[in-house]
Amino acid sequence: MRPDVPVISFDALKLTSNWKQRPRPEVDALLSMALQAEAWILEGGPSLLPYALQHADAVMWPDPPEWLRAWRLLTRPLRSRGRTRPELPDGNVDWLWEQYKFAIRSLRHGGEFRDTISTRLAAAGHLSVWRIRTADDIASAVYAWCG
Repeated sequence: MRPDVPVISFDALKLTSNWKQRPRPEVDALLSMALQAEAWILEGGPSLLPYALQHADAVMWPDPPEWLRAWRLLTRPLRSRGRTRPELPDGNVDWLWEQYKFAIRSLRHGGEFRDTISTRLAAAGHLSVWRIRTADDIASAVYAWCG
C-alpha cells in the first residue's frame, strides 16, 4: 500500500459506537467528502460502488476463492474477539455471534455480490480494474499501481 494514500473504511464512516449507525444522510455526506480527496483507498462492500466509481480511476477487487473467503470470515472474529478492530471507531467491539451472523449472510450472498460488482465494474469503462484472486494477483496489481 502506498503510504501517501489514505485508507477510508466505510465502517468507520457509518458507525458511531456499539455498532450504532449514523443516519444515512450523514454517512453520505462523510463519504462524499472523503471521495473528494485527490487519492484514496476505499474499503467496504458492493453497496459503495455507485458512490466510489464516479470518483475512481482504478479498482482493486479482492475476490479470493470461496474456501479462502469462508476461512477468513470464520477466523476474523476469533482474532478480534472482545476488541475493536483497528479500522473501526472506538467502542465497536467484535462479538463472536454477531460476526458469525455477518459471515453467514456474506457467504450466502457471495454470488450475488460478485454479480453486482462485475456488472458495475463492466459498466464503468473508464477504470483500470484488478480482480485479485491469488497472492500473485496482489503483487501484479500493486506493481502496476505503484510502478
